[in-house]
Amino acid sequence: MTKTLTLSGKLALVVTALFGLLYLSFGLAWLGAPSVIAGALGASLLQGTGLSTQLGDSAAFFLCAGVFMLYGVFRRHSSYLMAGALLIGLVAPARIVAWQVHGAALTLEPIIAELLTFVVVFAAARAVRTD
Repeated sequence: MTKTLTLSGKLALVVTALFGLLYLSFGLAWLGAPSVIAGALGASLLQGTGLSTQLGDSAAFFLCAGVFMLYGVFRRHSSYLMAGALLIGLVAPARIVAWQVHGAALTLEPIIAELLTFVVVFAAARAVRTD
């Protein structure tokens, strides 16, 4: 049985679909134009084995997040939405640890974007969850 969604639930699903498309495009960019996406994300490309790991891990991360979000939206499946939300949302605390423990730059804009993504996708997961 399909649950009737509130306006805010529908809005969360639409925004989640947009986030899903964005992250899916990031994943494809890591495979097709790694220097472009690395520059857009403030990263530099590694060399050799590091480059292989960077491209493989980054592509897989963004592709999974995007696919989970899109599948969750179109199938109205909260578990897939939560998987996508957690993949992106857990990056924010990892960035803070990198800053506090390892001397990385504090990158507030990406942290805010990741937390916003988490909140919206979490709201979409709650909206479609059936009790």
